[in-house]
Amino acid sequence: MAETQNATRIAGSRLRPWQYAGAPSSGTSGTLAGYAEAGAVLWDTTNGVSFVNEGTRTSPYWTPTSFDQRALFGVWSDFRDQVGVALAATTDEVIVAGSGLRIFGQGIAETDSGLVVQAAGEGGCFGRMTTTDEDGHTMAIGMEAGVMQPDQHQLLVVDTEVSHVSAITLRAAFCGFVGLAADAFDPPVTGSTVTATLVQDDLAGLHFDVGYTAAARWYAVHNKSDAAASQTVNTGSRDTSVDVPAAGTFQRLRVEINATGGMTAFINKAQVFSLAAALDADEECSPVFCIESTSAAVKSVDVKRFATWAYR
Repeated sequence: MAETQNATRIAGSRLRPWQYAGAPSSGTSGTLAGYAEAGAVLWDTTNGVSFVNEGTRTSPYWTPTSFDQRALFGVWSDFRDQVGVALAATTDEVIVAGSGLRIFGQGIAETDSGLVVQAAGEGGCFGRMTTTDEDGHTMAIGMEAGVMQPDQHQLLVVDTEVSHVSAITLRAAFCGFVGLAADAFDPPVTGSTVTATLVQDDLAGLHFDVGYTAAARWYAVHNKSDAAASQTVNTGSRDTSVDVPAAGTFQRLRVEINATGGMTAFINKAQVFSLAAALDADEECSPVFCIESTSAAVKSVDVKRFATWAYR
């Protein structure tokens, strides 16, 4: 009997736990890449935080086992509390009670915009973000402005799962970190043909804009210390080669910033970009996901979950 059980033992059913001194990074050059199996648990012995590998052995994707661990701070929501912002709220900023999710931008200041929680039956709830019908008006979710700094908080992460509503037209989106997250949030970057115009002095993240030649492509954009007014997105490994999927298909986005300002980006848990110097280490920044209309029509995106975390 024992011999039969051994012969049929499922691979990975006895994963070893791992210990590591410090905040783990994800990706092909991340913490325990090549060693920790999918589903393995890592214990940060310095800060007392546990993580699980949602990725693979060759490219770990470390996520806290709980966002309530005392050494972490941030925001997490899957909208199970069914609290959002009504379309008629007409305010530039709302902090959602309970989760602490911040909903902001000039794109929610009109009666046609907000974040309304949808009940999805067996699939759970999700928040539908709708930005107003004005060109260049942006609606964002995140947390309080200017609360994260790479050299103070060791590892900054924003991770969200989103699906666009209706055809992927006349819109733009950004997921990452920005140096300025004002209540009336403007687009941090805009796209045209193969050029990203970097509106903000300091930013790092994933961007798509129908103004690009590849109108559905995610590009990695970054602007450390206002180094450049623009970037060519089809050079410097900024082209992720991954497109925004058709409406109704969810896609998971993550941007990590390490203690020295390095950036690693992921789409559907696969690493798509890495740069050693994307932000200043002492930059005060904010995690955001935002949707922007590039026409006189409302644009919507469904958010299944949103999480951002750093070390206290």
